[in-house]
Amino acid sequence: MAAPTAPNSASSYTAQQYNCPFSAAMTRVPIAVFALLVTSNLWAAGPWTDKSYKEWDAKDLHAVLYHSPWVRRVSRTKLDAPEGELPGAGPTSMEYQGYHSKHAQADDTTTTQFTVRWVSSRTLREAWARKLALQKKFPAQEIDQHVPPAKDEFEIAVEGPDMSSFESAREATLKTKSYLAVESSKVAPTRIEVVHAKDGSIKGILFHFPTKSPAGEPTISAHAKTVIFVERGAGLDVDVAFHPQLMVDRQGRDL
Repeated sequence: MAAPTAPNSASSYTAQQYNCPFSAAMTRVPIAVFALLVTSNLWAAGPWTDKSYKEWDAKDLHAVLYHSPWVRRVSRTKLDAPEGELPGAGPTSMEYQGYHSKHAQADDTTTTQFTVRWVSSRTLREAWARKLALQKKFPAQEIDQHVPPAKDEFEIAVEGPDMSSFESAREATLKTKSYLAVESSKVAPTRIEVVHAKDGSIKGILFHFPTKSPAGEPTISAHAKTVIFVERGAGLDVDVAFHPQLMVDRQGRDL
């Protein structure tokens, strides 16, 4: 007997846990497969498929920017330096989840949260323009002119309220220790951009990846089910999975 289907909703990014009466049957289904099935159902519909981006309201934008197939939110917890020890001298680790500020979990630990977005997608480029339109930065009828143009590369952005872990990382290190894992291949970035805030602190990191191999083949095939973004250059173990077959808007696949 098949497992029950989670309700359609864009309100939750990660798959929820359900009280399943079919536990015996579920033990025969790999947890990762079940999680993907539930997540697929949660992402089956949303503003990106239900309406034109020109009709998105603030709630729609929030769903696109935080709870859509183009966004991953994870968090890392770091152990604060013991008393009397210089900050950063002790072991640290962090996980990525959201756009929230830091939360102290215990006296010696802090959780820092981040957002990883596939910003080269048409959906997120349209969300950028729609956000500006709702802020009345330009006349609504001019919105098409403000959608960033598509580029011949994939772009993934990592950002969060506390990017201090990236302060000491060199761009060359970030580049050599990050990649996209696609099927059995690893796709290295062509370049890295570190974006700074007005006060000089790091606001975000933009990773650029090629859409084609040196031989001219697509780096992400039409059949690819999972693309894992990996970043190791800042001393963090960042592994987030995107699912191209779910990254679909009203016009089709959108990377």
